[in-house]
Amino acid sequence: MRTVCLNCLTEFTYDREHNRWYTVIRQRNSGHAKQIETYFDKLNLRCPRGCELDPVTLDHPTKVIGFVGESASSKSHLIVSMIHSMMNDPNLASRYSFIVSPKSASLWTQLEARLLDRRALDATGPRRMSMDMTQRSDGITVQAQRQTQGHVWAGLEQRKPILVTAYSLHSARAVNLAFIDVAGEDIADGAVAARVSPHLTVADFLWFVVPSTLNKQYLALMREHADADDQESLTNAVEHSQTVGRTTLMIDQIAKLWRAANSFPIDRQIEPPRVHVSTIIAKTDLLSLIPLPEVNMVAPPADWADSPVSANGAGNSYDPAQIMHRGEITRGLVRRLFPAVDSALSIHFPWNMYFPVSAVGCGKRGDGTYPVFKPYGAADPVVYMLDMIEDLRVRA
Repeated sequence: MRTVCLNCLTEFTYDREHNRWYTVIRQRNSGHAKQIETYFDKLNLRCPRGCELDPVTLDHPTKVIGFVGESASSKSHLIVSMIHSMMNDPNLASRYSFIVSPKSASLWTQLEARLLDRRALDATGPRRMSMDMTQRSDGITVQAQRQTQGHVWAGLEQRKPILVTAYSLHSARAVNLAFIDVAGEDIADGAVAARVSPHLTVADFLWFVVPSTLNKQYLALMREHADADDQESLTNAVEHSQTVGRTTLMIDQIAKLWRAANSFPIDRQIEPPRVHVSTIIAKTDLLSLIPLPEVNMVAPPADWADSPVSANGAGNSYDPAQIMHRGEITRGLVRRLFPAVDSALSIHFPWNMYFPVSAVGCGKRGDGTYPVFKPYGAADPVVYMLDMIEDLRVRA
């Protein structure tokens, strides 16, 4: 069983036959050829580096899910919307049970309550340096940067994942899903990314979040066809400040970071099963403002926010074949709206799935509120992800 300390990212494997824990030492080509027996303080729930562990990470394998994208691309809202859909979708409830870790419960409750109250989540800022109080020889207490021996992210404030345990009702097996939000400021270049986004290097799933308003020519077209509510959202300069250039740079830097951290050949494409990469086209409710035939097949209808829930359901396909089909249509739409993004993804991550999702179902008002909270397509990425996790399948 693979266990990951979500603080220092030390990876463990457990030898049940000999009741021993081993620290994984990574080898070239992302291999795990070498292991060393390690001391593990199970009684006090501490990893070999002394970090406090969440007890649930010792009971089931942990899958790290990293959401990367520019600031205001809807990453935080997508995480909350997807977890909310996981826990409330009747179709998923027939196959899985989901429980938020006690250590994540407070954060999760706070975030979900804000969206249910139709209030926007706070922006995820860049990580700050962690400071400790130390005393100089002259007795004066000063702030000093905390350093942790051997960590490339030493002295940096750790992002807290939301940890959810997923139980398969069919196989009676379970995994922990660690959802991690990475701010756009953290991935300005490879050096910065290596220090402040180390979780990406051990991620099992990488979700690139690309807002539908990335192409500014089409953004102008959206504004021409917008009603009063959408117009208020589309005139928010910060909300739609992402660019194709920064997004393609982000994809390139994340690929370089992952290869370097995993000793992976620079000319080799990154594919499953080591890491599953997908792209979420966020804010798809705004796509209905563009007169393109593909839009009708992947985006919510123009009256999505105003229509009753029973009329349109939640916009999910659920069926893997239908999810793949809609993903291909979405890819074609991306190639038309911002082809450079699809090209950058294809270079590094050839096996890349596309998902059209609206985390809230409508645009944000100027006062930071939403007319409704009605996610569109938020369960489909979860269905795809759970189907890819072998630990949830029946043992052969």
